[in-house]
Amino acid sequence: MRSIDVAQLVTEITTLLETATSGTGQLVHEQFVGTAADGLVTATVSGAKELLDVSVAARAHRTVDTVTLGEAVVAAVRAAEALAEQRRAEVMSGLQWRGVDVDVDTFLNDPMSLIPRGRTTDEP
Repeated sequence: MRSIDVAQLVTEITTLLETATSGTGQLVHEQFVGTAADGLVTATVSGAKELLDVSVAARAHRTVDTVTLGEAVVAAVRAAEALAEQRRAEVMSGLQWRGVDVDVDTFLNDPMSLIPRGRTTDEP
């Protein structure tokens, strides 16, 4: 039976978290643009999904009623947020720990998910 080296485990998990933090930290400086209503409305969000800008084309005021315009703003923001989320998933994919892909969201919700459970022997 082999024992778990807790110090090594902590070091590995710390390195994994630093890599994840570095990757997501870079996303804060990226901008993502979503559009709606045939391009009449655009929204820009940061990688942290902070709303940075909403633009409404001048012709939208003449061709779209206010309810539809509001829905288009929401759709444009959601489209931009979806692009930011897709980019975050790309950055997080490829994170591996001990040769296993790590789902960072699962790990952050349950840090113990990376700790081996059950048998700790080298036997099959």
